[in-house]
This record gives sequence, C-alpha cells and structure tokens, in this order.
Amino acid sequence: MSLPPHAPRRRALGARPLPAGLLLLALLLIAAGGPAAPAPARAASTAGNAAPAVTPALRQWTGGTGQFTLTDASRIVLDPATADLGTSGATSERLSTRTAAQVADRFAADLAAVTGRTLPVARTSTPAAGDVVLTLAADTGLGTEGYALTVTDTRVTLSAPTSTGVFYGTRTLLQMLRLGPAIPRGTARDWPGLAYRAEHFDVSRRYMAPADIEDEIRRASWHKINTIQLMFNQANAFRLHSPAYASLAPTDPGRRYSQADIARIEAVAAQYHVVIVPEIQGPTKAQPYAAFGGTDRSLSVRCGDAGTLDFTDPAATAWMQGLLGEFIGWFQGPYVHLGNDEVPAALADCPYIKSKLTAAAPTLADLQEQFIAAEQATVRAHGKRAMIWVNGTAIRPATDVLIMNFGSTVVSATMRSLGYDVVDSAYRTGPYTRFYISPADYESKVVPRGDIHTWTPVADPHNAGQVLAAWGDDLYFSETDYYLDLFDGRRAELGERTWNPDPTTRGYAVFTQDLRAVGDEPTAAPRTPPAPTTDGAPVHTWTFDSPYTPTAATHHPGDWKLTLPDTTGALHANGFLYPPHYPATGRGGSGLGFTAGSGQTLSIGGRAVRAPWTLSLWAKRTGDATDTVLLRDTDTAIKIEQAGSDHRLGLTAYGVGDHTFDYSLPLGQWTHLTLVATGSGTTLYANGSPAAALPQTIALPLGGFGGKRPFTGVIDEVQVYRQALTATEVAARYAQATGGANLALNRPVTASSTYRAGVEPANAVDGSGTTRWSSNRTDPQWLQVDLGAPTAIGRVRIEWEAAYGKAYQIQVSDDAVNWTTVYATTTGNGGTDEITGLGTHGRHVRLHGTARGTQYGYSVWEFQVHAA
Repeated sequence: MSLPPHAPRRRALGARPLPAGLLLLALLLIAAGGPAAPAPARAASTAGNAAPAVTPALRQWTGGTGQFTLTDASRIVLDPATADLGTSGATSERLSTRTAAQVADRFAADLAAVTGRTLPVARTSTPAAGDVVLTLAADTGLGTEGYALTVTDTRVTLSAPTSTGVFYGTRTLLQMLRLGPAIPRGTARDWPGLAYRAEHFDVSRRYMAPADIEDEIRRASWHKINTIQLMFNQANAFRLHSPAYASLAPTDPGRRYSQADIARIEAVAAQYHVVIVPEIQGPTKAQPYAAFGGTDRSLSVRCGDAGTLDFTDPAATAWMQGLLGEFIGWFQGPYVHLGNDEVPAALADCPYIKSKLTAAAPTLADLQEQFIAAEQATVRAHGKRAMIWVNGTAIRPATDVLIMNFGSTVVSATMRSLGYDVVDSAYRTGPYTRFYISPADYESKVVPRGDIHTWTPVADPHNAGQVLAAWGDDLYFSETDYYLDLFDGRRAELGERTWNPDPTTRGYAVFTQDLRAVGDEPTAAPRTPPAPTTDGAPVHTWTFDSPYTPTAATHHPGDWKLTLPDTTGALHANGFLYPPHYPATGRGGSGLGFTAGSGQTLSIGGRAVRAPWTLSLWAKRTGDATDTVLLRDTDTAIKIEQAGSDHRLGLTAYGVGDHTFDYSLPLGQWTHLTLVATGSGTTLYANGSPAAALPQTIALPLGGFGGKRPFTGVIDEVQVYRQALTATEVAARYAQATGGANLALNRPVTASSTYRAGVEPANAVDGSGTTRWSSNRTDPQWLQVDLGAPTAIGRVRIEWEAAYGKAYQIQVSDDAVNWTTVYATTTGNGGTDEITGLGTHGRHVRLHGTARGTQYGYSVWEFQVHAA
C-alpha cells in the first residue's frame, strides 16, 4: 500500500514520499479493526453470563457461568519474562515506554481504591488460585492497544501485545468490580476502533490548573481516551513560561505553565497511557508574541492585521521556529500541533501579500503551506509529527502532517481521499455540527448529550480519530468545573464510540445508567459542588458600574472588548462575540442592556448552583417578546418571558420542562426581583414582597446573561447567593437597596379619585409591582399617605404605569390640611422617578398631579417614601 506523496491541487509539486513509519502506522490502523465481523457491543453469549456493562462496551464477549472473586490470598501476578517490557514486539508512533510491571503497580493502587483490598504484586510463572495474571503476548488482531481477558472461577488472565493494552484491560477489570464484588466468568477480546481518541482544552483563554489537567487525564483514561491536546496560546494569552521568553506568559505563576508543571503533567499522563499534545498556535492569534522583544513581526503595518504573524517573512518564520524549538522538548508525546486555523481570507487582497506570490506559490494557501513546512521541519528535527487545523481543503501540506478538521464532514472526507490521516471534530455536514464544547455559544456550539453515543465513525484507513474540543471563547475567567461538568457524560460517549464503533443495542438511557454504575476514575479528586453558605453574603456580584481590564498577571492585556467585574467573586463576565449594550442606563449608574432577537450574551462560565440558592437583581423590561432569557447555561434557564406565556417569568430545564410564575415584569419600570430556591420549590419576590411561587426548582444557571434569545430591557445590581434567603432577609435587602425602609408601605392612603374597582389607592403602597392606583381622567388629582407621625423625609420614589404625570408636585404636611411643596416638575416623562435630597419633615406625603402626560388618568404602581 502506498499513499500519494502530496495531494494534488493547483500545480505539480515536488514529490514528498510518505515516511516508512507512517506507512507502518496506516497498516496498524487497518489492523486495529481486528476480526472482520466483531460481535455487537454488549452482546452476550446465548448461554452464560451477559457482557459486563462497562464503558466502553467490550468488542467481543463469550459468557461463561459462575464468577471469580478476589480473596485475601489473591495477588497481581506478572510473567517474569515480560514484566520489564513494554511490548511483545508490536510498535506504533505512540507506543508507551511503560513496562508491564509499572502497569501492575498502577493497577494495584487503583484496585485498592475500588475494593479496599491491597493486593501484592508478584513475579512468577506459576500463578495460584485467586490471582490476577498480567502478561505481554503477541496478538496481531489486537493492534497496539487491545487486550484479551479470560476469567475462570479460579483466576483472571489479562494478556496484550503492549503495556498499553494491559493497562486498558485493567480499566475494564476495575469497572467490572465497580459493578459487583465479583467478576463474571467469560472471555473477552477488546481493541479500539480509532487510534486517536482525544479531548482538547483551550488553556490559553482560560487557564486550567495542572492538578485539574492531571485529574482529567485520569478520567479520560477510565474511558480509554488516549490523547489530551492543550492549546497554550491564543490572542488573549501565551501560557508557557520559559526564562528565554519570560515576558510572553502571564506574570502570575499560578496562571502559567513552567517546565516543571509540564513535567508533572507528563508523568501522570505516562502512568495512564495518555499522550499530551501541545498546541502552539500560529500564524494567527499571535498578539502575545508578535511583538516580543520590541520587534513587530505581525502584519499590522503592512496589512492592518496585528493578530497574524508575517508568515511570509523569513525572519519572522525563523523566530517562530525558535519559539517552537524552545518548548517542543518539554513534551514526551509524538505530536506537536501548529494551529493554522482562521488565517483571514482578506489577507489575499493585501498588496504586501500579493507581492509575495510567485510561480511556485501563486496563492495565499501556498504561502501558508510554506510556513507550515518550515515549522514542520522544526518538529521533525525533534523526532515528532506535525499537526494542523483545517476547515477547508485549500491548505494541503505534506501528507505526513496529521490533519485535525474543524470544518464539515465533507472537508474531512476530501482530505482523507487525498491521502491525509485526519482527526475529525465534525460528525455531520452542518455548519457547527462538531464535537464541540464552546459554551459561550450555548445553542449551536455544544454537542447535545446523546449525539456522540448515536454517531458511528467513518470506516476509512485514513480516519485517524476523533476529538471532543472545549473552547474558551468569552470565558476567560470561567470555572474549570463548569467545563468539566459539560465533559461528564460526553467524555464517556466519546470513549464508547471511538473505542467500540460496532452496532450497539445499548440505548442512551441505558448507557447513562451503566455509566453511573461504573462511576468516576478511582483516584481522581471528587468534584463536589461548593457547600451552601450561611453568612448571608453574596458569592457573586455584578454591578455593571465600570468595566474591568484584564492585566498581565492573568492575560495578554490587549484585544479586549467588554469585561465586567464580579466584585465579590472571580467570575468576571465577558462579551466579545455578541456583546450586550454597555453602558446602558441602569437603575443607579450603569446597567447592561439587551434587545430581543439580537443574540447578545454576557458570558460568565460559572458552575450551576444547586438549591438552596438566591438570585437578586434590578430589571426593567422595555419591550415585549416571547421565550426570552435572563440567565442560562446548556441545561437550565431563568426566563423573563416564559415560552407560551403572557410575558410571565419562568424556569426552564431543557429537555425536561418549562415552569411559569404567575407574574409578569412590568414594562418600563425598574423592579427588584429576587428568586429563592429550596428543596421544595422556588419563590419569586418583587420589590421585596412575595409575588409568586412554584413547586419546582432548577439548578441556578451561571453560564451567562442573555444568549440567542435575550429579552428587551436592562438589568443592574445582580447578586448570587449559595443559600436561600428568608422573606425577612429579602425584604431587608430590598429596603437597603432602596435606601432604607419604605415608610409608606401598607400605610393608610387616600386619593382624589379611583377610576374603577381594582385600582384603589392602597395598591400604590402595597409593595407589589403588579398592582396600581389609577385616577379619573381629569386634572388635578392627588394621592396622599399617612406615615403615622412626623418623620424625616429624604426621598420619594414613584413607579408610573403607562399613564403618568407630566406636571406634579410632592407635598408634605403635619395635619393633612396645610401643605408645603418640596418638589415640582413640569417635564415628567413616566417610568420611574427617584426624587432625592428632599431634606424635609412631615406626617403626610402627597403626590399632587396638575397635568397628565397622556389622555388617561394618573396611574402609579408604587409610591414610596424613604427617610434617606
């Protein structure tokens, strides 16, 4: 078998023969398919034990009868002839150097964590009853990662061509023991369908601590995922720190990776047979390094593009090769990813780029290929294989470059047909049907749960594998657990279908049930949600009063659009892709504005908060829409206008149901909303008073404000609590937010007239934003409240319905006969009037209207009086 030396496109190029090692890899990938007709996943023999419900499902299983049980005398037994070897002769470019003995030590530790038993590791050619035997043995049908398992009533024997196969066999045994105290008798043969089974993390825009990466390595290996790709740079940060390039990385050591950090990550990866793939992105997203050392290597001056390295300049290219050379040696795996994504097509029209075109390189794509070839030479010099992203077929480097596709499946099919080995992220032909976790764009760039489980990989010798890719767009300060919650379940789906692509009878519901049964990797740190608080303090606050500019401590300072600080936590929110209106006029200071249908999003990236929780904010709805979102993530949402309702607030659990409050946020007026969730339901408060309740609750979503369906209006002063505030605490916080207690609340009130039943004067002082007083449709009219005793008065707040007063006075009196005007206006325009600085005193306070702003009467939702 041979592959084309270089895929044809526009011209004849010099032949680039496929290296012998790659030819061997291609043959091994074909061999990894094993027997031509493997049994369906989870298929049980017609008589005997059913196939254990492990994930990934076993490729082949023949059930016996009875079971094997570990005893106090059980041992892990190594064949002395192969104990210190890593392979029986099988080889591949990603062959592990770990020995069978090292795998046995790892297995012993994990077994103790699962069963509580500490089994000794022995080297002997005469195993005894109760032993678990690990051995290396040639078996061409298993490739370089497969294994064979035989379970009798007295012994377990696990053999594989390589230590990696032995390791994966031990993962299966550990899962079997999670399913029950004994292992069912039977025989299994198990091998992967795809060679490259990967997770990708953008650790540039949002930092991920080494300990979290190490635990994700453990979780990935539990489902036989063998690759984790780490993208270390983007426009907003370069995370690798070397003294030679010290100023590239953030100044905070806790937000960058040293060589020692990478060494620790690599050490864990080796134990769990996971390959770490570094991605050092170029020539785009180059802002952090393009001007390193005071030399501008970008296309800023020549083409107006400060984010792209001048990949046509030999000096800039050589500098980039030096940068790669500095870091490649930190990594032990066989691959180095060079990026290459999203080079602006508009560069083809730049006169400077046009001047670089030649007969040998007549297009922009050709110039990129020359840059890739130079970088590839550096990678090859370190004995490794280059990888690049593509989302089209124009870029065609040498065919020994491993292609990672983020275009459609048409792109990956074309590249495979041209002789490239392709790792795909796509699974359908749509614009963003990718195995993506890009939660800043919830609705279109997060692969739905279950989709991976129903997908079948393409059967093609050039189908090298599949990647589940997480991206940090707009989530520069997000929580790692927010991402990992999204990986949970999807991670196992990926392992299931890339390891065992055979037809399956295990539906998604059963798969998820089985997944819960096998549990998490035994030595990974538990990711328990934060405990509820009891101190009455918010854990997150967004006031929106001023933007936040990230510093060199955490990110590259340039290329920011909108970041708003979390003043009581660390979830600084970002709006880069689809920013909301900012600054909008808030209730006090700046607020955050949205328009329905705009797709405006302010991304947060916080882990959902399970009940108990409290959310409070000021909100003003300025237009009608339907099914609009205040706050959401991929699983739940708080709606300003619930789907199918008359603009009423609601809770949504996607895929489960919608729940609607009997309350609508008034148009055109600021309302203080508080939602309080407990184990028994959710209560909605408006302006400090209970307004509606539901027996249901949801996890409080902290993915972001807005989204594809934002409401039309403004929000301000958002606070999140990990506790359920009491009604008294809600009222007290509302009073504090409005400058103290409302002295008019539920006090005796009279008016000059009442238009009809249901709009009486008492409605204006009942603390509810949904009831109102309305007068007759003549001038003048008045509304007055008795505070009960002479009182200091500093502020009056009027929340008008649509029928407002254009000219009115605020008057005070001690006897309700003699009135003093302390405020007057002739230019009222409705909405909410906050009249401050009154500095007066009185028992009675009157709103005296002299000119209506509409043909209707005077209509007031709330009339409040405050001491300050």
